[in-house]
Amino acid sequence: MLSILDLSPDAAHLADLLPEFALIRGFDRLEPAAAALTLHLGTEVDSRSRTREHCPSRDGDRVVCRVMARTVLLSAIRAWWHRGCAPEGWPSLSKDPFLDRVAAAVVADPGRDWSVGSLAAAGAMSRSVFAERFRAAFGSSPAGYVTEVRMRVAKDLLARGRSVSEVSRELGYRSDEGFSRAFRRSTGLTPSTWRSSARRSTAMLSA
Repeated sequence: MLSILDLSPDAAHLADLLPEFALIRGFDRLEPAAAALTLHLGTEVDSRSRTREHCPSRDGDRVVCRVMARTVLLSAIRAWWHRGCAPEGWPSLSKDPFLDRVAAAVVADPGRDWSVGSLAAAGAMSRSVFAERFRAAFGSSPAGYVTEVRMRVAKDLLARGRSVSEVSRELGYRSDEGFSRAFRRSTGLTPSTWRSSARRSTAMLSA
């Protein structure tokens, strides 16, 4: 079974936290509904329809097979997480709604001049309690998380052809140089180099 999972820009970093291979024992007990779906899937499902599929040929079967394959994939990731295999940095959504509110606020407005105080206020907590709980849940400091979100958004905007200055201003940096330094620390590349590489990759995939 082959399934492709597309992630939104604000969640793309999770792909780096997933293992290349995962053996999930007791999948039928952890995810019985998804395990049952695997009995009805064909041998190959490609959500982009670029390869031959071996699902039944009735009208709508291709769409149904893709949804089933994606359900199995997401269930496998959930089982992997529930087994305690997720590394540091994997989000703990739903465990702390106050922290979830903070994370959502940063994603919604990454260019805001976020401070520990304003982040703590968004989560209705004191600065000290917030900083401790945030690091325990997300595996990074609040400031580190803000930078991480900004860099994910920056990659997406640069890949879409936005200029370095435009991205820098949109993400709240006071200068292009400051943004470029932060981007290079995060990726090892300058924004211009990353943008050129991303656009070449997009062109190759579209060819």
